[in-house]
Amino acid sequence: MNPLRLLLAVAALALSARAADFARPLPTPAAADSQCANLVSAPDGTLHLTWYGPGDRAGERALKLATLAPGRAEWSAPLTVVSTPLLMENWADFASLAVGTDGALTAQWFQKPEGPDARGYDGWYSRSEDGGRTWRTPARLGHEFVALAPLSGGRTLAVWLESARFHDHHAPRSSGNPPSAIRNPQSNAPYAPSMKLLARLLAPDGSALREWTVDPDVCTCCQNTAAVLPGDRVFVGYRGHTAEEIRDNKYSVFDLAAGTWSAPATLKDDGWKIAACPVNGPAADSRGNALAVAWFTAADGVARVQARASSDAGRTFGAPVQVDLGRPLGRIETVMLADGSAAILWLEVGDAENVAGIYARRLWADGTLSEARLVATSSQARASGFPRAARRPDGRIVMAWTQAGDPNQVRLLDFDPAQLVRPGKLAAAPAIIRRGPPPILELCASPSASNRLASQP
Repeated sequence: MNPLRLLLAVAALALSARAADFARPLPTPAAADSQCANLVSAPDGTLHLTWYGPGDRAGERALKLATLAPGRAEWSAPLTVVSTPLLMENWADFASLAVGTDGALTAQWFQKPEGPDARGYDGWYSRSEDGGRTWRTPARLGHEFVALAPLSGGRTLAVWLESARFHDHHAPRSSGNPPSAIRNPQSNAPYAPSMKLLARLLAPDGSALREWTVDPDVCTCCQNTAAVLPGDRVFVGYRGHTAEEIRDNKYSVFDLAAGTWSAPATLKDDGWKIAACPVNGPAADSRGNALAVAWFTAADGVARVQARASSDAGRTFGAPVQVDLGRPLGRIETVMLADGSAAILWLEVGDAENVAGIYARRLWADGTLSEARLVATSSQARASGFPRAARRPDGRIVMAWTQAGDPNQVRLLDFDPAQLVRPGKLAAAPAIIRRGPPPILELCASPSASNRLASQP
């Protein structure tokens, strides 16, 4: 064989092998009829997977938990955090877990209130000191879109969206929808925010130590994100809101020692004016002083996923960069890597009807981006939810998502972010700039409109 052809054949085989090893399916501990998975990594590298699935008794649904220890290939047997007929399962507003510095677990989820006239839903939380085998009596936290951050001394910071138009947290709300759906009964009244961002510091026993209003005017139904920084500081990202219906992404940093929050600032002045919530919050992660945050915007009618990185714990950021391939749906996840770079994941519209691809791209602190790689094929449907991911000690990233169907099924895989290389090095796959019509966005209408974010699906 011609030496050049032989060399090319060997290179092609090597690239093929690398591509096959990039993403590998993993067994899932979640049974059929499961959805809304989430992942978090403990300080020792153990992964904690939560999801909604069949309940422990007839007529119930449950929040389940399983763990994957470092070096292990199989998940633990599922444990039940809560099983109740009141569980509220929402494609965008789902449960999460924080692993405390003391090893205790804090879980949060959503429930419908009891009673024939009960409406809406609320966030609840509980704490476990024995790895999830038993849980304290659940307590109500707030309204919706909760993010948790573990702090020193077994304390936990919780941030969430709360209605700004009700002083009574248990006031009647529109049935089946988040409290952000409430119309202002005084339609001719001066502008008043409909939602605010609240935060509460929880003690190791789950009791409230202190509460703050982080931002009095925020978008009505986008996820919040929290990333722990050195010195008991927490970066909190969220979608803001103004009286002019500008819904750009913002952040504030909490300092536990001072008990203060920095003044809210925009991640980028995109200027996205829209009289509806895009149901697409930012996603941040940190490792030491390294921090990365990604967000979705459709300012000027162009859908984009953008990201920024910081190497000094969020005190300064590099310039924003565009991450997507041209037709993004958003639904973003961010995972920090050992070298201080970050893997950004998002959904991109596929070529076939209702098909979406979950893509990954690596971002370095200087703003450099790797080529984009397809991690998994998914669906544009709400039922497919938001991909969630966490890094294992060996460097591979485990990703969970929902395979939409009848029934839904939580799926898992892991992929190798080391194959997301800096430009100038041998890349395993070329970037593809996708062309075609813009993506159709899921919108949660403003409080002055009638179309609201519905529950699953």
